[in-house]
Amino acid sequence: MNRILLFHLILFSSVSLVGCGPSGAFDTAPVHGTVTFDGQPVTEGTIDFTPIAGGDSQMTGKPAAARINEDGTFSAGTYGDSDGVVPGKKRVRYSAPLPEDTRENANKAPSPFTGLQIEPSEIDVQAGDNKIEFVLKKSK
Repeated sequence: MNRILLFHLILFSSVSLVGCGPSGAFDTAPVHGTVTFDGQPVTEGTIDFTPIAGGDSQMTGKPAAARINEDGTFSAGTYGDSDGVVPGKKRVRYSAPLPEDTRENANKAPSPFTGLQIEPSEIDVQAGDNKIEFVLKKSK
């Protein structure tokens, strides 16, 4: 009887330890700031952060994203809203919102930020706080 109890105790402990491990998750660092166009806050859209492989490392992290608030501020997240970005070099891309494809939106004008490019288009996220001021510019 004690052997069976000991076996189940060891099995339960092993399964519990596997479940509590880092499970491949990367650490993140806060990335926040503002987005402007012609000196005014950008009021809509999203920013995507895509890892850039560097050197010999195959570990590039995970992509992250941020929704731009009406005051032009953003706070990026990898696993959830605003939980930060995995440190390392990232390619940055801005996307203007698209109206839903509905009959009511058939004559709706596209976002005034459609087709704009974000600068800088690459960043290096460091451990610790990362405050970044992005600027949208017209494509050349």
